[in-house]
Amino acid sequence: MSIINIHKSVPVKIGDIVLYCEKFKASGIKNYSEQNTVSGDVTITNSGKKAVRLIFSGRICDESNLLYFPVYINNLMEDNGTFNIEYKNVIFGECRIQSFVTDDNNDDFISATVTVISTQINIKNEEL
Repeated sequence: MSIINIHKSVPVKIGDIVLYCEKFKASGIKNYSEQNTVSGDVTITNSGKKAVRLIFSGRICDESNLLYFPVYINNLMEDNGTFNIEYKNVIFGECRIQSFVTDDNNDDFISATVTVISTQINIKNEEL
């Protein structure tokens, strides 16, 4: 017999807004430049790591004004500054908003998905 764990939303602060995260996804990519030699062999000539993409999906429960969230996130996306996000004892640094989606079903919350790029990832209280 297996034990089922009850999943709780994790509060994630994105700027001044708290998103109660129910789903998280991270992805990273490294690009390689390839060249063919005269003999037809492949040579890797350069490489470059891209920023890590973080996707936070969950609920916004701002009792004063639920639709403040897309306005705030849109303004944050236009800003050139960076911010940090903490998620389960991991600090994602130098974050920037890449995209967002909100869904209002006329409930006491709105569903939101925010995609962020980050260039630094560290365990909380540790230098990597």
